[in-house]
Amino acid sequence: MKLSPQDRRIMERMAPGVLCRDGFLGGDDRPLGEILDADRAAVEAAGLTHEEIVRRLGEILRLAMARYGAPVEVGGGLTAVYVEAMGRIPCPWGGHGVFAKGEVRLADRLTGRQIVFTPLSVHLVDEHGFYQGKGSRYRLEPRLLAELLRRNDKK
Repeated sequence: MKLSPQDRRIMERMAPGVLCRDGFLGGDDRPLGEILDADRAAVEAAGLTHEEIVRRLGEILRLAMARYGAPVEVGGGLTAVYVEAMGRIPCPWGGHGVFAKGEVRLADRLTGRQIVFTPLSVHLVDEHGFYQGKGSRYRLEPRLLAELLRRNDKK
């Protein structure tokens, strides 16, 4: 699949060292459209929507940020901690503002499974349906998200 000029520019901004040290794609060399399509299908297969994921991650983000580094129980055996980092980072699509660089570590106390996401991660899912490339530090794997967030629903 040939990349459009716009997708090419977006992917260039996602490369390591452009907006952040590690970039947004990890070792994923698929075209952007293919990444977006595969994740959309995975979210649907998990019985969720981008909107549901964003709503839940946004709630967890707000709760964790309000505790400013202290763990907070977010329901269903899940604990979240917000770790602040200095600075802000823009969206690789451009024109969508800048986001705090801190991260939320969301852990399931029963299984030990964990995901790490950022305010930008929430925006990327919300505005672009982008969960980042496979191997990326902040990759949100739809199947794991579904498992963790369903636990969160059982408050």
